[in-house]
Order: sequence, then C-alpha cells, then structure tokens
Amino acid sequence: MTLKYLRNKVVEVEPRPDGNLTVSWRLTDDLLKAEVQLIVQPPELEIIKTEARLERYPPRSCREASERIKRVEGISIGSGLRKILAGLLGGADGCSILMDAVLECSNAVILHFTRPGIEAGENITDPDEKLAATREGIKSNPRLIRSCISFQDDSPIMKGLNL
Repeated sequence: MTLKYLRNKVVEVEPRPDGNLTVSWRLTDDLLKAEVQLIVQPPELEIIKTEARLERYPPRSCREASERIKRVEGISIGSGLRKILAGLLGGADGCSILMDAVLECSNAVILHFTRPGIEAGENITDPDEKLAATREGIKSNPRLIRSCISFQDDSPIMKGLNL
C-alpha cells in the first residue's frame, strides 16, 4: 500500500502604505489548512494585529486558534521571542502550530530587512572591500558581536575593530 501525503507552506512579507508589514503564513496539507496573518510595526518590530484560522482537522489544543493568537499582540520580534512564545502559545495544552507559525513569520520579517544588505555584499568581488563592508556592518549593528564564530573577538573580521 502506498500512502501519499502533500504539504505546502508559504510565508510572505508585504510592506504596507502606512509603513507596517503584513506577514502571511499558510500551511496546507492533506489533514490541515492553517492561516496566520500578522501586522508588524517597525522599527521595534512589534506585532500589533493578529489573525489565525485552522480548518479541516485541527488538533484539540488549536481549535480556538483565532482567540489564542491574540496573546502575541504587543510582543516585539527580537531576542527571547522563542521563550516568550513558549509561555504564551506552548505548553501541555498549547498550540505548537501557532507557535511555529509566529516563529516562521518572525524569521521572514528579519530576512525582509537583512536580504538587501546580503545581496549587496554578494556583489562585492574584491576580498578587501568585502571585509571592509562586513566590518562596517558590524559597527552599525553591534548585536552581531560574538553572535557567531565569525564575529568572535579573535576572528579575522573583528581584528582591529576594538568593539
């Protein structure tokens, strides 16, 4: 017997005329159809409005998704988000589908802002220019310091920056 299972997931970030972002997350598979939409307000990346809809066969803990998702309104996308969401949406009677949706939406928002810089860096072919651009990026975003092995104090990128 051959079993077939199909799953599609899409996350989209769309800038709005008011400066906010609409983030749409959709999951469709053979058992579940789920949609989450967030409105995120820069520069703090605060989640100001939420909507959720789960159809077909949602787990019991997710049947009140449209009410449960409201718990994340007022939360900012940033450090500690995973832990905050675990407290608001997770736990024994939590809805892991909503938690995963909000995390994936958050990743999409971060990528929305970082992608242009990454693409610009990809176009630099001279190694010295690329290193200088990376160092300037670190200066403008000090949260990167020690965030990964590339930005540790003894790495070639960090040498001479004295940050």
